[in-house]
This record gives sequence, structure tokens and C-alpha cells, in this order.
Amino acid sequence: MNNKEVRILILDDVHIDAELVTFELVEAGMAFNPKYASDKASYIRSLENQQPDIILSDYSLPGFDGLSAMKIAKEKYPDVPFIFVSGAIGEEMAIELLKQGATDYVLKDKLSRLAPAVTRALQETEERKERKHAEEEKREAALYARSLIEASLDPLITINAYGKIMDVNKATESATGLSREMLIDSDFVNYITEPVKARQAYLEVYEKGSIHDYQLGIRHVSGRVTDVIYNASLYRNEAGDIQGIFAAARDITERLEAEKKILSNIEMLRTLSAELVMTEERERRRIAVDLHDNIGQNLALTKMKLNALLEQVSPAGLADPILEILEMVDQSIEQTRLLTRELSPSVLYELGLHEALGWLGDQMLAQHGLQIDLKNDLKAAKIARGIQMFIYRSVRELLFNIVKHSHAEDAQITLQKSGESIRITVKDEGCGFDIMDMDHLFKKSGGFGLFSIRERLNYMGGSLEIETRKGWGTRVEMIMPQKKRKKKN
Repeated sequence: MNNKEVRILILDDVHIDAELVTFELVEAGMAFNPKYASDKASYIRSLENQQPDIILSDYSLPGFDGLSAMKIAKEKYPDVPFIFVSGAIGEEMAIELLKQGATDYVLKDKLSRLAPAVTRALQETEERKERKHAEEEKREAALYARSLIEASLDPLITINAYGKIMDVNKATESATGLSREMLIDSDFVNYITEPVKARQAYLEVYEKGSIHDYQLGIRHVSGRVTDVIYNASLYRNEAGDIQGIFAAARDITERLEAEKKILSNIEMLRTLSAELVMTEERERRRIAVDLHDNIGQNLALTKMKLNALLEQVSPAGLADPILEILEMVDQSIEQTRLLTRELSPSVLYELGLHEALGWLGDQMLAQHGLQIDLKNDLKAAKIARGIQMFIYRSVRELLFNIVKHSHAEDAQITLQKSGESIRITVKDEGCGFDIMDMDHLFKKSGGFGLFSIRERLNYMGGSLEIETRKGWGTRVEMIMPQKKRKKKN
């Protein structure tokens, strides 16, 4: 009880008895403000003027009695304690008064009990007020929490330690097609498309305390399924004891549809990219054949005729100009052959991948001084022509990257079988580069660059891995299927 001044209403028709009651409370050190009433009229007037903290009343009054006074007080102020202070009261009467609502009774010849009785009554009243206030706050908090739960568009659910549903919100009723009453006390996995997976999630929450973005499906009574991700955690009471699991489900149906569209578009773009690469390769081959069969043959024929003409002219005549023309024709023939090999090396089509890579190594040494060590364990393997061409182009691109960026004097090319796939490794011990520059390197590569290699590998169901660091060198590994990827219908 706080130290505020207590408002006490004393109802007694004997003035000296009222003074004795007051004296006893003063002697006990109580801080109070007394109001006095001696009959019904003054008593009712005092109640109307101010609410007392406690009422001390005699039982026998002229034309009025304490029981009636208590009933009047209880109607107006039901929580105010009422103590009878009277003369002789029989035990049966005392019990009846307590049954009727009296807080206590004190005999006038034993007023030493009065102050403790008043103090105890005031303390009990204060405690009741605090409990009532706490209960009211708890009710308001529960109503507030319930309103928040019901306002959520996401299905919310609480599950006890036995896997039974304790409570749900309207969104859960909508997702399942069942009422709250039907859902409560049922097993939560009954409404999930994958019960075993749902049970595992439930156990994981108890083990780890929570789960995040756990994908499941909620089944409606109509058979409709709502794809959701669950976020769940343990909830406890005020004592910290685990009461169960609180789970919130976020509908991801639209997100999954959007992801499917994005993946479909990516797949379409990859397919288009692959078709463009193959179209480009066919066009390269066509141009190379035209260069060899038409321009190359015409240049060879021109050279033959110039040599025949050179034998017919006198040394002092047209020999010098014809020799100059022959030299230019030889240069054109060599440039045509080089261009033909660059566009589409005939060795790849005529002799196969191993010989083409060997020829490529010779060219890298002759033109750029890069020594190539080729290890090929796939000589006897049947590799689709398109895959062979892709390997050749990719290795060629990687070797040119070594020439341009690595400053290495040699490189290793390894072709191995890896299950149903092919593993191609191109390694050098040059200067390497910072792995943080990887994205920049992908974007910077032009033509049949690293980006094109990676995308083509992804389309084929393969992968590209790069290991490098400055001063260590670079290792590029490509893994791809041995056969062409079948087109999806």
C-alpha cells in the first residue's frame, strides 16, 4: 500500500465510539482522512460526495442497520472494503455478515485488531485492483494480438508440442477451406501436400528454435494447392517454458509463376544463343569452302598461267612485272589459306579434334611463341561434331587469352572422360589475375569470349570453373556432356 492519505468513512451513532475508532487508527500511525456519518441520510450523502477507500460501520443503528449500509455501499462501490466495528456479535451473525460481503469484523472491546484489519483490507483491495488491471491489460493485449493476426493476409497457425493445431487465423481458413473449429486439435500435417517434409520442419524448429523460407504446399479441401514458404519459431510463456510453434506462411504462387517465366525466357535466350553460334559456325564453314574452292582455286590457276607466261617473255621484256605479280599472288594464296583455317580449320572436319588441337598448338607456337602440351584421353571417344567444334573454339579462345593477358611461355591442354561428360582443362603458370575482376573479364571478352563459353556450357548442361590469383597462374576447367543436348518439346 502506498503512503497516500486513506479516506475512511466511519458510520456510528455513538460519538464517543467513533472517536475511539479514530484514536486507535492514529495510535497505529495510519495517515487517513476521516468522514463521519451517524444515520442513513448522512451516510448516503457522504457516499455521494466522495468515494471512500474503506468503510467502518457499527452494526446496530437507530432506524438503520449495518447490513443495509453495506448493501448500499456495495451497489455504489462494490470494490470498497467494508468492516463492521460493533459490540457483541455472535459467531453465526459474524459468519453471515462475511457471507453477505463484509470484509471483516472487529469487536469494540478489542479495537487493537482494528488497524491490522484495516491495513490488511486495504492491501487486499489494492492487490485485487492490480490483478484486475493486469487481467484487463492482458485481455486488451490478447484482443490487440488477435486483431493483428486476423488482419494478416498470410495464413498464421500455432501448433502444440504434439503437432496439434492450437489456433489459426481467417487466412488459414481460406487456404484450407475449413473453419477454425474444424482445424483446432487436428494434426497440422493433414493440410500439407508433403506431410513428411512438414514433420521434418516441425522437428527442426524444436531443434534449432526456428526455420526460415521453408517451402511447402497447403492443400484446400477442393484439391487446390497454395505454394507457400513458412517461417516458424518457438513461442514461450512468461516463465520461459516452450508452449509450441508459431508459423507464418507466405503465398509464393505468383512468385513461382514469375520465376518459371523468367527461366523459360532464359532457356529460350540460351537456345537462341546456341543456334546463333551454330549458324555462325555453318556460315564460317561455307565461307571457308568458298574461299578454298573458288578464290583459292582461281588464285592457283592464275599463278600457273603467270608461270607459263613468264617462260614465253624475254628477260628484258615483261619478266620483272610478272615476277612481282606472282609474288602478290603467292601472298594472296597464303592469306586465303590462313583465312580459311581461321574461319573453319579443315583439319577438324577431315581428321578430328585431336589433330585440330595439335595443329592449333603448332600455330600458337609459330605465331606467338606459346608452347602447348596436349594430353588427350578422348581419342577413341565418339564426340558429336558440334561438341568438337565448341571445344576447339573454346580452347582457341582460352589460348589467345593466355597470349594476351598471362605472358606465359607454355600452357597445358588436358581432355579427360568424366562419367558421361567431358572435362577440358586449360592451364598456364603466368601472371594470373584478381578473382574480383572476373565479371569485368567476362564482359570485356569479345567474339567467342568467356561469356559466350559460359552461356553455351550452361545451355548444354555443363559448367565453367576458373581458378586464379595474381602470380599463381590460371586454370580454366570446362565440363560438358559428350553428346548434344536434346531439345525440349
